[in-house]
Amino acid sequence: MVTARVRDGRSAASPLLVMPLLTLLAIFFLIPLGTVVVRSFTYPADAGLANYVRVLTDPVSLQYAGNTFRMALIVTVLAVIIGYFYAYAMYKSRPGWRIFLLFAALLPFWTSLLVRSFAWTVILRDTGIFNQLLIGLGLIDEPIPLLRTSFAVTVGMTQILLPFVILPCWAAMARVDAGLLSASRSLGAGPVATFWRVFVPLTAPGAAAGAVLTFILAVGYYITPVLLGGPADQPIAVLIESAVQQRGDWGTAGALATLVLIAVVLLLAAGWGLLARAFLSRKEA
Repeated sequence: MVTARVRDGRSAASPLLVMPLLTLLAIFFLIPLGTVVVRSFTYPADAGLANYVRVLTDPVSLQYAGNTFRMALIVTVLAVIIGYFYAYAMYKSRPGWRIFLLFAALLPFWTSLLVRSFAWTVILRDTGIFNQLLIGLGLIDEPIPLLRTSFAVTVGMTQILLPFVILPCWAAMARVDAGLLSASRSLGAGPVATFWRVFVPLTAPGAAAGAVLTFILAVGYYITPVLLGGPADQPIAVLIESAVQQRGDWGTAGALATLVLIAVVLLLAAGWGLLARAFLSRKEA
């Protein structure tokens, strides 16, 4: 009876415990988001779907949207590949080296995003460290134009977003039972087969979580593409900023933001569904 009462008390109190979190979520996320969506239909007065029609039929908006999702996808793939093997190096390292690698992964968080983006402009410009190193090694005779290119945006965003892949991957790897790897080896599987058929499936959820975080953050990037990219690399955030700051057009800005949000949710839902089916089929097999 006492146990039942305790459980009943916990179940009754649990909604009250999450109410402060739900309140903060509503104040700082849902209300601003709702305001943006409402303005996309009501600015100017009685706009209705006019803002959405204008955005969806505007070649410039479609081009910037393509730039955004193309760059986000490329950066996500590169960050997952590099971040996963970086986390694997942490997993295989001794405790001292592991702490050093973890510190190196977290070090970028100590510097603002703006400073890190400006640092890449110093590295990649014609007189920057990278070109001077290649010239000093005799590999090139003239500087390679790296700044204001898709390459610069990709490198900058990937480096900045790597920790968001490394940490979930490392968390998943740290929970792997070493006995499963030993069992695989004892059954005749080599190191490569054990890695791909045992270790990778066990840690795939961490990589998937890192990919989701990276993709969401990459879609919303503004500073890094503006500083490192050229006209063909500008994200849709530039159009949103221009609509609000230069023209005061909250309707167009709201429509752009809402469409990006819908696209991200649909893509994540589709990707998560494919991952879920892949994990389920693997378990059934």
